Amino acid sequence: MSKELPQVLEPIKDYVLKSYEMRPGRTVAEVAPEKLVKAFKALIEHYGELNLYLSTIEGTDLKDKGKIRIDYFVNVFSEDKYVVLRTYIDRNKPEINSLLPVTEAAFSGECETYDLLGVKFIGNKYLRRPFFVPKDLVERGVFPLRKDSGV
Repeated sequence: MSKELPQVLEPIKDYVLKSYEMRPGRTVAEVAPEKLVKAFKALIEHYGELNLYLSTIEGTDLKDKGKIRIDYFVNVFSEDKYVVLRTYIDRNKPEINSLLPVTEAAFSGECETYDLLGVKFIGNKYLRRPFFVPKDLVERGVFPLRKDSGV
């Protein structure tokens, strides 16, 4: 972790493994997958529900590392900053607890990440295929954003 934790991350300091500035106004906070929901809840507790917005969930296949990286882009309106909650999950067992019980804003990002990468968001009963992916790929069990998908 950087020597000084950016002020915007103070509410989640107990969950941050490493932090760095992606670009001005956008700070990455790496958290363990099992701590992600707690970190998001801590942001809500500190800043308030109306001052936070989960704008994007982005998954990236890191095939060579055997991981899938998931980035949760959280706009902290009161600070005019973005916090990117970043976590890594096992590519062979791509599961993580859903943020849907905490914020409805997680719905489309989790469904999209499931459909494109095969990440199961535990507790999201709305996951289904196809969401974005064409039916023929679904029938073949292909997750098109996986680097070995052949798509």
